[in-house]
Amino acid sequence: MSAVETTTLIPTGTWAVDPVHTTIGFQVVDTDELFSTINGRFTEFDGRVQGGPDPKLAGTIRVASLRTDNEQRDAHLISPDFLGAETHPEISFESTAVEPLGDDRFLVLGNLTVKENPFEVELRARIRGIGRRKLGDERLVFDAQGSFEWGTTTVEVTAAVSATREG
Repeated sequence: MSAVETTTLIPTGTWAVDPVHTTIGFQVVDTDELFSTINGRFTEFDGRVQGGPDPKLAGTIRVASLRTDNEQRDAHLISPDFLGAETHPEISFESTAVEPLGDDRFLVLGNLTVKENPFEVELRARIRGIGRRKLGDERLVFDAQGSFEWGTTTVEVTAAVSATREG
């Protein structure tokens, strides 16, 4: 009988995204009419990471929390012209696969749903740390980046995630 050693990239358990120590950002590049770039972030969101041999990631963003540091532009972006926060208050993400790339890096494949339209996204991610803080809670910290096409724009997504082990 032989033993097979397995490595778990994300430790087993459920990890809750900490919105105070997490940043969900975006950059929109419109090359059709405006030839412009807009940088922004969302300030209200939640998420879960299920660790173990078959990890899963999921999260929800409140559209009305969009911030680009320009109130007039923010109002326009959450209006029915773009994201339609009143009729589509949330953007959701759910992973379909998580593939180790070696060392502390992994690929997250999933569906990002915006205005009830799913977009397949591929996020390249890297574990920044796993450990127990002085306050006693266990933390998982990772970054993820990816992009998707939305009409004439390319939307680049970035996440710097800090999550706390539940239970």
